[in-house]
Amino acid sequence: MRRKLHRAYRSVLFRNAAALYGVQACRKLIPLVSIPYLARVLGPEGWGTVAFVQALGEFIVMVVEFGFNLSATREIAQKRDSRAACGEVVAGTLGAQAGLSLFAVLGAMAAATQIPLLRDHPKLFMAGLFYGVIQGIAPLWFFQGLERMMLAGGLEISSKIAALGALLLFVRGPGDEWLVLALQGVAPAVSTVAGLWLAFRLVRLRLPSLALVKRSLALGWPMFLIRSSASLYGVANVFVLGLFAPAAIVGYYASAEKIVKAVCGLLLPIRESLYPRLSQLAIQSPEENKRLTRIGAFLMGGGGLFLGIVTFAAAPWISHVLLGAGFDQVIPVLRILALLPVIISLTDSVGMQYLLPRGRESIVNRVVLGGGFVSLALAFVLAPRYQHIGMASAVVIAEAFVCGVLAYVVFRMTSRDGEAAVAERPGEPGEEEFVGALSGGDD
Repeated sequence: MRRKLHRAYRSVLFRNAAALYGVQACRKLIPLVSIPYLARVLGPEGWGTVAFVQALGEFIVMVVEFGFNLSATREIAQKRDSRAACGEVVAGTLGAQAGLSLFAVLGAMAAATQIPLLRDHPKLFMAGLFYGVIQGIAPLWFFQGLERMMLAGGLEISSKIAALGALLLFVRGPGDEWLVLALQGVAPAVSTVAGLWLAFRLVRLRLPSLALVKRSLALGWPMFLIRSSASLYGVANVFVLGLFAPAAIVGYYASAEKIVKAVCGLLLPIRESLYPRLSQLAIQSPEENKRLTRIGAFLMGGGGLFLGIVTFAAAPWISHVLLGAGFDQVIPVLRILALLPVIISLTDSVGMQYLLPRGRESIVNRVVLGGGFVSLALAFVLAPRYQHIGMASAVVIAEAFVCGVLAYVVFRMTSRDGEAAVAERPGEPGEEEFVGALSGGDD
């Protein structure tokens, strides 16, 4: 037994999972300190305003990151034996992110002229821009692709702890809202610079060319569509709600959503540590890929069920202890969103762990895009009337839709000789036609 534990500890996969759990623990435990503090210091209205601008910042993160955390990770994982090839991936990705950062900032500034909440808080708005760009260019994809997460994890953990300390020290009450996002960007900026410096030492450095940038954008585009589609019922929730509801209502919903996201984040290290290995095995050893996919699905599904039950049962306690008085309206939202850990764990098992490593991003893309439109449509119907309760319901329905369709697609694929390429039966649509009909188009 001791030998088995020693071998497990020495395995790259185990160390990467441990590093990612450290990062996720930091990402999710720190909000359990910062959110209660901000809720008490800023109140529902001030905290809701911060959450609204932070949602804008997350849109910028989405644009700048552009799916590279999936596409570039996969490329680095498959080309890790060549410093020159990895250098081309790094150059193309960073060049693309520079252009995307400029595009995102200019777009946000144009949107701010039409949204009173952004116009009325210029310092907070500028802090949100800074926060979004810095978070988007973090080179976590590089170290994840090389399966060297201990180093990247250490950088991110130290930066987030430093940001939390600064937040507790300098944010003292109403009027300090802009400092929340500014401080959450400063420390990651330092770790991002350090991460890029380390990356340049590991690859053959070269300047980005137009061809490399175009290639990176082309490879990242399908992944970006997946991420951006998911954002329609992820990042966009707080932003859309803020268009219809007072800042205090936004604060109630944002508090519940961030807590549940922290809970769901406990499952991410399993997914993110398996993804580069599954991408590699999809080419080198399909049978081993299938075995590891089944193990990952079991771990994700069991963990999601446990976390969902705990969140539902502990909702009153979470609201009282973490948020304090004046946040009782968070409890019903928490109980609705408690379904998300279960649903998302199943979605990741069939999408992130089965389909994406096999290059089936077009399928995932269409399904997630359909789910995004379902969420957005429901949000505009339910949020104006039922506000935070309606928004939570829209999110859960959309996530369930995506999970159900992806599960059906994978069932069709695995039930036909266990092959990824499905041979259509006479008179029945294949999974490509099914998803194509869902989205109204073909590949």
